[in-house]
Amino acid sequence: MKTYYLPRIKELYISNYDLYICPFNVKFSEKINLVFGTNGLGKTTFLNIIQYAIIGPYTGKVESRNWKEQQKLKRPTLEKYYFRNRMHEQSDEAEVKVIFNLGNDKYQVVHSLYEHRLKKIIINDKEIFGENVNYDTYEKKYFGQDERNIDRYLIDKYHRNLEKSSNFPDINAFILMITEIMFFTEARHFSFWNQNMTKSVLSKFMPIEKYFEYDEVQKLIKKYDSQERLTSYKMSMIKEFLGEELNKENKESKQYSLEDLQNINNIISEKNEKISKYEKNLNKTDREIKSNRIGIEKVGKQLLDIEQQWYNNVFPDKYQKAYNKYAPSILAGICPFCGEKHVVELLEVDKCFYCNKPIKIKKNINLNELEIKRKNLDNEKRRLQNNYSLLEKEFATIKIQLNEENKELLMLIEKQQKIKKTLDLTSNDNFVKYQQLELKKLEYHKLLEQAKEREQKLASEIDSYTFDKFQDYSITFKKYAYSFLGKNDSNIELELVGKSDEAFFKFYLNGTERESEISLSESQRIFVDMAYRLATLEFFHNDSYFISETPDSTLDYFFESNAVKTFSYFIDSGNTLFMSANARNSRLINLLIEKYKKEYKLINLLKISTLAQKQLEEIKKLEFYSFLED
Repeated sequence: MKTYYLPRIKELYISNYDLYICPFNVKFSEKINLVFGTNGLGKTTFLNIIQYAIIGPYTGKVESRNWKEQQKLKRPTLEKYYFRNRMHEQSDEAEVKVIFNLGNDKYQVVHSLYEHRLKKIIINDKEIFGENVNYDTYEKKYFGQDERNIDRYLIDKYHRNLEKSSNFPDINAFILMITEIMFFTEARHFSFWNQNMTKSVLSKFMPIEKYFEYDEVQKLIKKYDSQERLTSYKMSMIKEFLGEELNKENKESKQYSLEDLQNINNIISEKNEKISKYEKNLNKTDREIKSNRIGIEKVGKQLLDIEQQWYNNVFPDKYQKAYNKYAPSILAGICPFCGEKHVVELLEVDKCFYCNKPIKIKKNINLNELEIKRKNLDNEKRRLQNNYSLLEKEFATIKIQLNEENKELLMLIEKQQKIKKTLDLTSNDNFVKYQQLELKKLEYHKLLEQAKEREQKLASEIDSYTFDKFQDYSITFKKYAYSFLGKNDSNIELELVGKSDEAFFKFYLNGTERESEISLSESQRIFVDMAYRLATLEFFHNDSYFISETPDSTLDYFFESNAVKTFSYFIDSGNTLFMSANARNSRLINLLIEKYKKEYKLINLLKISTLAQKQLEEIKKLEFYSFLED
């Protein structure tokens, strides 16, 4: 199974952003990082800045809708001025720089906090350049007609490099993993019971080439299904408007149906393809004939040159004149005296061509060498002549076939025109429009069925592969789930049911299926979802991080110690934990700090946030603050 890589965040630099005292520079711990502060001081904003610094303003899965018979796609993002609106005095120089490792590559990335804009990329100490536009403009280009030229933009170059470094099949899968698995917010969007997220995780079990193909087929199914339904709706509106008039028009044109027209259109299209192939073959054969003829002429000239060279240098001058006069005819098999083609070539190098008696020849010429060249050329000439004859026959055959196909095409076109004329008996624009829509519907239905057939074939291939990999994944999930919930008090099972796009996880706790989060206590649902996230991170990725806004306010006392143990396991496996902490007593945070003591990093917003000073005196009275100070 392919290894996927996720970012390992090393450093973060915030400048000219007055929500915090700047410059705000953080070198993160590789173990645990705690963002400490009260409500309203910018804890959530800081965590969002971390995510934004890496992937830009994206917040989740690609969304699709259909508009004017076209499928429109959109990637959800933060509100346009999310970070700008949190500044007291807005500065267009506000920015964040993040340094992180991804696979074998080191990234330095700068984003604006004034607007959603990627400003600079350095990968392995080499800056990447491209046309710079904000994310809003880029998204319109990405999902627009200009998508073929999208690679000129800096954002696109960044995305392509992220794909390459991470081994993810596409940037959207990379974004989804960060937003839906690596980031657990106070909003408590539970990924475990999210069918779309399940689909995304299961896609990772697939061979990479199948991922792309299956995803594309599903998009086509949605597109054609939507187009067919929209066309049906338009037809029903016209039908309702025309009423009996439509039935009357249909009766008048019942000799032929729209399906007849569609069928003959398909036959004509196939016929044109066939004719095109014949024409290509004819042109190809014609080129070969011309090439062959040129070859024959070339070899003939070489033969004459050799023979001229031969006899000019071998035989006496008197003999040479007679040879030059008669030999060409003899070599061609033609009697030089009567002109009939019946001469059997008997010419020998050292004998008279007429009486066949020995001739006194010159001795400074290698006769054998010349003779070999002549014979080789003569053989080549015969081969070319034979091939020429075959090609001429082939050309004639293809031409006959092409003429027959063209005759059939003319007959089909005549029939097509007849059907069109019969169907177009009325000048009623609405009736014509109805006919056109019916044809469209037939075409969309055909395309839809073809896409569904392809999907079923792919699904069958994928399912067998997926179920094998799922067995290993479930072991990892149960390891984390038992760690959170307690092995002695819980019996946990995870099943994969359904196939392909309909596949989903079934979770059992103590023998009872928990179909949704509401069938669990608040602590249980949080930890089942976290187990799912941590298992996914561990199973598919080498080194990763997990960001969580502290769930301790909803946790039972018993579960807090389990949470510490589980987070510790995740950290000790080589991963990094980011966690926010509210300025109050927090047993979970206390326990994590006690465990990692000098290995944790505290981002104390009480000292960094510009809004903290008015609350600082009250907060200092809290036991938890004293604990941190100690």
